[in-house]
Amino acid sequence: RPVRSMARAERSGEERSGADWVAAGTGLPPRYLGPEPSAMSVEQRAVYNEIAGSRTTGVRGPFGPWLAAPAIAQPAQTLGRVCRYETSLSLLESELAILLTAAHHESATEWTIHEAEALRAGMSEPTIAAVRVGARPDGLDPRSAAIHDFASELLCTSGRVADGTYEAARRALGEPGVVELTAIVGYYTLVAYTLNVFRIPAS
Repeated sequence: RPVRSMARAERSGEERSGADWVAAGTGLPPRYLGPEPSAMSVEQRAVYNEIAGSRTTGVRGPFGPWLAAPAIAQPAQTLGRVCRYETSLSLLESELAILLTAAHHESATEWTIHEAEALRAGMSEPTIAAVRVGARPDGLDPRSAAIHDFASELLCTSGRVADGTYEAARRALGEPGVVELTAIVGYYTLVAYTLNVFRIPAS
């Protein structure tokens, strides 16, 4: 089943192919990268230091814009750390859900960052290529298949999944795993929205 429906291209009004949306989303000038460190408030600086101290990648991606509203940035970065590193899903399984989310929202920056993470976690290039164009990858193990189908349906149906899809995910992951998977898709949707709205580059 398709991962996502093709979105309309922002500038041309024509449908993009799965191979084009990543390129189309890169190279645009950023709208807002967040407050300059020298101009941060005490609250912003405290959250900035917390993020910088807890992430090997530093303060990049959505964290810059979020720092404009530190009451958003602080819990968002905590939830992100949990979704990324502290669930029952393996890193490879989490990256599958994240790439599905990035592809659905055509977030080129989210895709670029997590394509590299997925490769490091052991995801095959054919699997990544299939997700990128909205196809179901071949050869998924039962847990990954349940993750793929649940996340794809969740993204494409305004947050609703059929009973059969839910039950397959519950059997594969358990109720806690379904909660975690739902949270991962939701959190990385927030990330994708932030990256897309503010045109945040991957580096």
